[in-house]
Amino acid sequence: MASTRKRSGRRGGPSSLTVIGVVAAVVVFVGGVTGILVTSSRPSTTGGGGSSVALSTDTSALQPTGEVSSMGLPVVETPGFTSGVAHVGPITVQGANWAMGRVPLNVAVRPFWTLTNTGNTKVTLGKPQAQVREGCCAGPLVLGTHKLAPGQSTVLTFELAMHEGMDGWHDMGVYVPIDGTQWLELNVTGDFRN
Repeated sequence: MASTRKRSGRRGGPSSLTVIGVVAAVVVFVGGVTGILVTSSRPSTTGGGGSSVALSTDTSALQPTGEVSSMGLPVVETPGFTSGVAHVGPITVQGANWAMGRVPLNVAVRPFWTLTNTGNTKVTLGKPQAQVREGCCAGPLVLGTHKLAPGQSTVLTFELAMHEGMDGWHDMGVYVPIDGTQWLELNVTGDFRN
């Protein structure tokens, strides 16, 4: 008597769920790496700059911008890289955390962030404030505009310059009030030394 078994129709090999999971993991990994390794020079003075930075780890290769800091020091391109996203209310910042690495003494750097109103109502940004967690001497914060219409962006710069006696590891938070009710937190670190 012949055996009658019903075939399931399933063939060997990975299931479609496994393939989808692997593809999703690759997309997340590539997106994360891309977010960290985005490159640009410095923010536009018209307020349309990006949230990415020059990837420079050789401090002797940092290019002067031709500007002079509020302390009379030459401004050089900001070393390091950005990572992470900050999102408070309708305000979003790609590259919320600056890791500058080694920063030379007696020059100024200007880490920057682009704040974008991703909502559908106007937003008011308050006066940014810096908090020194480790190190010393937070510099001036300059915000392009305090009112953002839906879809509009502005650039926030944070000038930092250290000299002998101020050298070493620095860790600072930058806080921006959003509509007077919430605080956006941005971060910057750097090891200031020659």
